[in-house]
Amino acid sequence: MRGKHYEGTFRAFSHLLPDRGLVLDIGANLGVMSAYLAQENSSWKIIAIEPIPLHVTVIKRFFRYKKIMNIDIVKKAISDKDGWAEMKVPLKEGVLQHGLASLEIQKEREGELHQVPAITLDQLMKQYPDEILIGLKIDVENHEWEVLQGGIQTIQKYQPLIMAELWNDRKKEQCLHLLTSLGYRVMYVNMQGLLVSYQGEDVVDYIFMPPLA
Repeated sequence: MRGKHYEGTFRAFSHLLPDRGLVLDIGANLGVMSAYLAQENSSWKIIAIEPIPLHVTVIKRFFRYKKIMNIDIVKKAISDKDGWAEMKVPLKEGVLQHGLASLEIQKEREGELHQVPAITLDQLMKQYPDEILIGLKIDVENHEWEVLQGGIQTIQKYQPLIMAELWNDRKKEQCLHLLTSLGYRVMYVNMQGLLVSYQGEDVVDYIFMPPLA
């Protein structure tokens, strides 16, 4: 699922990022947003995180074609625990919906199943001890709560700017409560394209401003 103002929210997110540091694209899919960030600022180090093998193949080819060098690829899912997880690429009218691949498997929906390695955000960041995390883009089809749960230490330590797509359900409220309890301000891009404070409006795409921003 993607909100009407996703692209505007993503542009606002990219413009708010500090000039240097590490940005994680959690749920990179085919790598378009990772590539945009890498080309926007060569001083950023981008990590494209995507567990589906076909998607990773496409990402690598895309990055080679674009001659992008400041991106790493992590072929894992980010969740609330390390190990293995089952991920589904849903099928609609006989066509695989690669952009909707999710760990939140809907039993009634047909699709292509993958067993993928999973890691928490906290464990992943241990692999980058010399990097300063400045941004998190999270688009994981209603698995955002688990991503945040597995990354609380990282979020508290670095206080990165966060962009997240949140479905309108219980998990959304959990995510909002967690991040506001950590001092984050909840923002969104309105119909006029302005970044404004969230006051309970019916939106999907959010920007979470860290306490010191």
